[in-house]
Amino acid sequence: MKEESADEQALIKIQHEWAEARMKGDSSFTRRLEAENCTVVWPDGSIVNKRGDLKSMTGDIVFTEFKIDDLYVRLYGDTGIVVGQGTIKAHEGKQNLLGGKFVWTDTFVREHGAWKVVASRVPILKNNRQ
Repeated sequence: MKEESADEQALIKIQHEWAEARMKGDSSFTRRLEAENCTVVWPDGSIVNKRGDLKSMTGDIVFTEFKIDDLYVRLYGDTGIVVGQGTIKAHEGKQNLLGGKFVWTDTFVREHGAWKVVASRVPILKNNRQ
């Protein structure tokens, strides 16, 4: 079995901390993690920038589950691609926004020694019901 490099371990740790921050509604972690020009594609097909993503962590949107099952990390110099899969549930008031198993892809770039997310995509899987 292949041993993970320090960069792979760092990206795996970031993914878990990011999921925890979503569960807590802690936008400060995302504010530090996402690059200023970050682009996020949500399961409904909407495309938001960093400001839009931060907005999803405030107000009435509540993440009730963000369980990571698997993470796959690929490094290309100062670029890291993380493909994850797990269960995500979120609601706004009584309306379910997300619910079920998801696979996502996050693209990181190392800037000034720190990993920053520059792109994130969370496609919906066919068997999910919202």
